[in-house]
Amino acid sequence: MISKGRIKDIKALHQPKFRQIYNKFIAEGEKVCTEMLNKPKFKVDAIFVTNTSDSKYQNLLRNNTAEIVFISSKEMEQISAFKTPSDILILLEKKEDSYNILLKSGTTAIYLDGVQDPGNVGTIIRTADWFGIDCVIRSHDTVDFFNSKVIQSTMGSMVNVAIFTSGIENLVSSGKRIFGAFIGEMNINEITIGKDAIIVLGSEGNGISPLVSEAIDTKFTIPGSSGKVAESLNVAVAAGIICSHLKAFV
Repeated sequence: MISKGRIKDIKALHQPKFRQIYNKFIAEGEKVCTEMLNKPKFKVDAIFVTNTSDSKYQNLLRNNTAEIVFISSKEMEQISAFKTPSDILILLEKKEDSYNILLKSGTTAIYLDGVQDPGNVGTIIRTADWFGIDCVIRSHDTVDFFNSKVIQSTMGSMVNVAIFTSGIENLVSSGKRIFGAFIGEMNINEITIGKDAIIVLGSEGNGISPLVSEAIDTKFTIPGSSGKVAESLNVAVAAGIICSHLKAFV
């Protein structure tokens, strides 16, 4: 059972303004919630499970000290950010990692410059996890890391990859070499991206902003077919190709 007031408070977290005010976010789905609960990077405030699924999550919940609330499917629909809710939702405290991670020797990072699609941001975090990229950094105008669709698209990888928000000036001061994906630049196969690198990916519509472009040391292009029709790659697809290329040198 859950009160109307609490339903209202949780639904408010669907909006970035209230995530900022309350410093909380929600995660949904068996895979994502399992990762969040098994690797306590984020403090868990409460766990909401539908009445019909209590036995399904018995082992997962057994040793958890957070509040556990059993609710109806209808109540889950009211607090979920999705049209088709899962049977588990957790309320967590927001926490970004420290910029100091970037200063460590050997750290490799992806910087998202104005990327707006939450599905792309979440997929990039998941891709970074797969390829062993240490952190994903967002510009202030990139979609919030704690957006429900971002969380969902990471499939739990946010617990394995450092995340924080920063302007380009902090990346420059880190002393790492900065690479950026553009159209019509040097072929990525002609360059080496190793450790101690920052890879910049621009927004879906506008690419890398002029301000950030000025800070980039090496600009490159992912080559397509000579007869290609598409103007550009999806930013998450580009991230996967770049990370695979990087993996060959580290």
